[in-house]
Amino acid sequence: MWLITYDISQPKRWRKVFRLLKSYGQSVQYSVFECRLNASQQQTLFHALQALICEDEDKISCYPVCGQCNRRAVLMGNAKRSEDIPLLWVFSDADI
Repeated sequence: MWLITYDISQPKRWRKVFRLLKSYGQSVQYSVFECRLNASQQQTLFHALQALICEDEDKISCYPVCGQCNRRAVLMGNAKRSEDIPLLWVFSDADI
């Protein structure tokens, strides 16, 4: 599990980062995503994010969350654990 936060200065880049992260995880708050990634997905996502951002203007922080820490997380209100959220992969014709 990875907790990914971002602050992207330009709206066009922000939308690209948002769409990319949405394809890998669950948006839990504005500019915050939870992503369940295997090693290959992690590497691919991190490289793609690096290619999208402007080093001088944007910021992305990726925090690993171990399984034990994830199970110990305190959730309030209508928050759900990422394991409880169905994983859905969407592919376009271009991906086939």
